[in-house]
Amino acid sequence: MRGVRQRTVSERDLERMNIGRRYWQAVLSDLPDAPYKRLLMKYVADHESIAEGWGLFLWGNNGVGKTHAVAAVLKVLFSLGYSTYCVPADRLRTVYIDGAKFDREQSVVERVEHVQVLLIEDLGKEYVGRGSGWAELCFENLLRLRVREKRPTLITTNLTPKEFEGRFKQSAMSLLRESLIPCNVLGGDIRKEIGAAKLKEYT
Repeated sequence: MRGVRQRTVSERDLERMNIGRRYWQAVLSDLPDAPYKRLLMKYVADHESIAEGWGLFLWGNNGVGKTHAVAAVLKVLFSLGYSTYCVPADRLRTVYIDGAKFDREQSVVERVEHVQVLLIEDLGKEYVGRGSGWAELCFENLLRLRVREKRPTLITTNLTPKEFEGRFKQSAMSLLRESLIPCNVLGGDIRKEIGAAKLKEYT
């Protein structure tokens, strides 16, 4: 992909990528000057690692900008020619049940399994309770398939790697270690800052 002219990302493209409208304007250059920004900038330029199936595991507290940052990554990868798609983790379980269509040719299940770069958003917020092992099984089977076929997966979560290991099976943690680069997103609560700024406009 080196030397390839970047393509423009249209609103239609963003809709098909399933990125929330709140993140349509996200760009890597606007991220705070922090270690995680440098890691993400290096990742999108490392096409050899992407071709080998390496993805990202972004974790951090609520409101630090994980989804904003990874949406910017997804947009860059799309502009470089990769097919990309985002699925909220709490939706992942249901796509295997309801048979929803992505388009005329492809179901959402087929999309999440075969798209070149997949973003799983907010892993760990899906329903947890009696019989909820189905959600964990869906996730692990999907990750296993994508690792096997060298298709990068990007994950955002509030779970630390240690908490992830406690929540999911050891086998899932093993898959994560061999295919996702850990990226700790640190910072203040951006949502709180945005809310405070808006309130100030009205006072």
